[in-house]
Amino acid sequence: MLDNFIGNSEIKSTIKSAVSCGRFPHAFIIEGEEGSGRKTLAKLIAAAAICGNNDAPCGKCRECELVLNDGHCDVLTYAPDGSTFKVDAVRDIRNDAYIMPIEAKRKVNILLDCDKMNDSAQNAFLKVLEEPPSFMVFILICHSASFLLPTVRSRCVTLSVTNPDTQEAAAFIKQKTNADEEAIISALESSNGNIGQALLYLKGNQNKAKADALAFWEFLVKKDRLGATVLMFSYEKDRAGFNAFLKEFRMVLSEKMRQTAFKKTVGVRSSSLAAIYAFCDKLGLTIKDHLGQPLSLPLYITYFVAEIFALL
Repeated sequence: MLDNFIGNSEIKSTIKSAVSCGRFPHAFIIEGEEGSGRKTLAKLIAAAAICGNNDAPCGKCRECELVLNDGHCDVLTYAPDGSTFKVDAVRDIRNDAYIMPIEAKRKVNILLDCDKMNDSAQNAFLKVLEEPPSFMVFILICHSASFLLPTVRSRCVTLSVTNPDTQEAAAFIKQKTNADEEAIISALESSNGNIGQALLYLKGNQNKAKADALAFWEFLVKKDRLGATVLMFSYEKDRAGFNAFLKEFRMVLSEKMRQTAFKKTVGVRSSSLAAIYAFCDKLGLTIKDHLGQPLSLPLYITYFVAEIFALL
């Protein structure tokens, strides 16, 4: 199950070693940027702490399934209240830590955004870190362990999550989305290899592409060539986004063709609609002109709009 966590071989080795030797640490610090997989790793560590199989976390037993789906009663997640992790909240966490697990052999507390703990809150938390119950495991998530007091850091195993290489990250994202390779690579480049941020980037691109495809259709109906051109030039430096737009626009055209089959009026002649669909369907992921010579994206967009409106 740990092998499904992309990259970070040293971290996975540390956790596997802790499981195999039977000396599971009482506290971890997971540091890394937003979207790097810190919360996913925290769940895997929690599952490893609770799973009863030799290859923990197995990902198949009841304990693992509950942990990974945020449903285990002995795995609790805490977050700061607003901009700070208040001392009273930390004291409540500390007091609860001494209560025995309900079902599992261990109890796990995951603390989000520990960067927001001030010195008073950290000192309150330090008391339970110094003499933790034998069944207790704490997982502290933060951007950087440097925000935590040295006394806190010294009682934790610090795991620094880094972004995997581009090929690993692209293969992982491909399994999670239907985005094409060019869009995935572009998203990873924009996020410096951060998988979580790349997924958000792709989702944002897809949402924009859907909205723009519908807007472009309205410009066609109104025969507003200027409006269509201005819209399309939002992609003049975004080849992956333009490809996403083409996919969404073909879906819009398909729906309009289906409507015309049922004798519905869509605002564009059926013959023009079929010609536009055929033109768009021939466009490949690599942007080239009819002679097969590469075109700059702004020039291609101009060509694209001109051809579409010529077919109206």
